[in-house]
Amino acid sequence: MQKTCRQCAKQFKITREDLEHLDKVSPIIGGQKQQILPPTLCQDCRRQRRLAFRNEQYIYLRKCDLCKTDIITIYSPDKPLPVYCSKCWWGDDWDPLECGRNFDFSRPFFDQFKELSAKVPVPPNMVFSSENCEYCGFCVNSRNSYLSSRVGDSEDIYYSYLAVGSQNCTDCYNIINCQLCYECIDCWNCYATVFSRLCKTTSDSAFCYDCIGCKNCFGCFGLRNAEYYFFNQKCSKEEYEKKVRALQLEKPENLERAKEMFEKFILEKPHRATIINNCQNVSGDFIVDSKDAHDCYDIEKIESAKNVWSSEYSKDIYDCDFIYGGEKCYENMSNANSNGILFSAVAITGVNDCLYSALVCNGTQNCFGCASLKKQKHCILNKQYSKEEYENLVPKIIEHMKKTGEWGEFFPATLSNFAYNETVAQSYFPLTKEQALTNGFMWKDRETQQKHAAAENLITCKTCNKQFKLVAAEIEFYKKMHLPPPAKCHDCRHAARGALRRPRRLYPRTCDKCQDPIQTTFAPTRPETVYCESCYLKEVY
Repeated sequence: MQKTCRQCAKQFKITREDLEHLDKVSPIIGGQKQQILPPTLCQDCRRQRRLAFRNEQYIYLRKCDLCKTDIITIYSPDKPLPVYCSKCWWGDDWDPLECGRNFDFSRPFFDQFKELSAKVPVPPNMVFSSENCEYCGFCVNSRNSYLSSRVGDSEDIYYSYLAVGSQNCTDCYNIINCQLCYECIDCWNCYATVFSRLCKTTSDSAFCYDCIGCKNCFGCFGLRNAEYYFFNQKCSKEEYEKKVRALQLEKPENLERAKEMFEKFILEKPHRATIINNCQNVSGDFIVDSKDAHDCYDIEKIESAKNVWSSEYSKDIYDCDFIYGGEKCYENMSNANSNGILFSAVAITGVNDCLYSALVCNGTQNCFGCASLKKQKHCILNKQYSKEEYENLVPKIIEHMKKTGEWGEFFPATLSNFAYNETVAQSYFPLTKEQALTNGFMWKDRETQQKHAAAENLITCKTCNKQFKLVAAEIEFYKKMHLPPPAKCHDCRHAARGALRRPRRLYPRTCDKCQDPIQTTFAPTRPETVYCESCYLKEVY
């Protein structure tokens, strides 16, 4: 089935498998299946719409609207919705059902949900079971971390994105079980490793790319179980240490020169078309231990999925992002251990069968169009109903939404609590202010920063000219790692790391060695040499 995207006007295809997926996740309410209609937006526009509801990076100071204490929050002070501190939001001094209302069949559903969302309090951030992590976003079971997002079971993480089971790491992007790492991207089980990418079980190394089981390596590519290698050349221990010392990396200009040498060196090496390990019938990149998953990126232990990003331990999920432990979800974003979540944003811990809802958690079940619920059942627009009333009313609302063109669509841009340039959408689908406003998104103009006179630890970013200050813990980290302090602000460093990762899009190419056709995230116009899986493995083993 060919369709035209109603947002960008591009042609896109809906396959028989897509329709089967929609049928599989269509909700059954009162014994009757409510069939989900095929999408009207293309895959990219659907994702852009979802990501515009997730702010991972920007935080602000405002007051709790209940107890009036100062809080750090992802909602800027100009946002009109009530924001509670974590203690108040999780406490018993307020009831989200007090904001409940009847459904009005003379009006569109989204208008009514927008009015509800403007009244129901939200928590300041997505930080759970953590200590001294108030300046982080989407953080769980962690301690003493700062200006980092997607942090889990970690400690002393600074300026990083996606750190799990890690300690004492700074300026990293996607690290698992790492310690004392700096400027590492897509690394697992690494120790005292800096400026490295795609490395596993590697220690005391710098500027390494796709090295596994290595130690004391510098400027290396594709090595396995190697020690004392300098730009892929074997050295004695003494030779290696002499070469590294001669670089004098504690000097900023020498460090920049080493970065340039490394980038030039790895450009000369063949790259693996896609990172897919222990999988069956999958397509995409960075896929591990998964089956029957297509157009997926950065996923692990996923079965039966399509168009999914950044998700783990889930099954039967389609058009979803940031899902952990979910099942039978569609057009869903930010979900932890919840099932049957449709057209919703943020469902956390034991939530089941909720539709068109936001910020529902702790065992909430069978709710429609609700916000900020905990443990409730059979609610519509935050109003309590009996099971029988709920199962009778929801199908009528769905029929109404079919007439208004809302059923089967995720929340529109006008319902987001964030400006477009505050959200993940801006990272993957960048827009100008004019483009964002034209498409119905909000936009936040950044205040012009006043330059201050010289102050201790104050640095002017060489990219954006914003001034930033080093905190005590990171100064100690740089001293310990014998590294100069950064010359760019946190935001610019994060953007630079993101640009070094592979894009989340497949392109047809031919293997540069055997000439077989391949699918790869390296566009044909890029300069890298790209090998198919078979040729690449022969190269590195």
